[in-house]
Amino acid sequence: MARKKIIAKIANKELVEAKHKQIIEAASELFLKKGFHKASMRDIARESNIDLSYLYQYITTKDDILYLFYEYVSSKYEHIYEMIQSSEDEDALVVMQKAVFTIVEAIHELQREVKTMYTESRHLAKDSLQSVLERESEFVKIFETLIRRGIQSGSFRVEDPVMAANIVQFLLVIEGLRGWNFRDRYCFEDFAQTLIEFIMHGLRVDEEKWRKLKSEAHSLRKKSTSVTG
Repeated sequence: MARKKIIAKIANKELVEAKHKQIIEAASELFLKKGFHKASMRDIARESNIDLSYLYQYITTKDDILYLFYEYVSSKYEHIYEMIQSSEDEDALVVMQKAVFTIVEAIHELQREVKTMYTESRHLAKDSLQSVLERESEFVKIFETLIRRGIQSGSFRVEDPVMAANIVQFLLVIEGLRGWNFRDRYCFEDFAQTLIEFIMHGLRVDEEKWRKLKSEAHSLRKKSTSVTG
């Protein structure tokens, strides 16, 4: 995945990573409460318990902190995209169902952070924004590759995998962007299942394969419930 290099004056890599974590944990709360512009460097220094002058040993600008915030949020679900890439021998339909549910579940836990990440991204410096956009494009490309696999195996019949991948990627974060409009209408489980169905129909899934997969998943859940009960 594409990364921007944050320049630090300290040579100790482990110390820099630890301080970045400390800074971003403090900055995250401030960005959520105040927004990027209203959260001052002095605020961030105070909340992270790092002297303001010492803070600049680990970052160069406030933009670095916003970029690190993006890194922090996306790291919570990036491993799922890595799972998709390493699943070449698995059925594309199974991988798509698992990936969509797992990413949506992660976004559900990060709704405030995801909303802040997207609304504040306009404040990123050009090089930071470029790195973020490249990362987002890589996520889309991973889904495009998965959709093409599904088309080849007959699981999906969508005609434009590029457009489909972009729409899937957007829908995965929709709760973070428009959660206020879903909150009173769906519990998380219903929201996730409705979204999965919507995506599968948009991909023009093979209905027989899809019914079989859902039936198998339902049987496994039933068996698991009877064992734990």
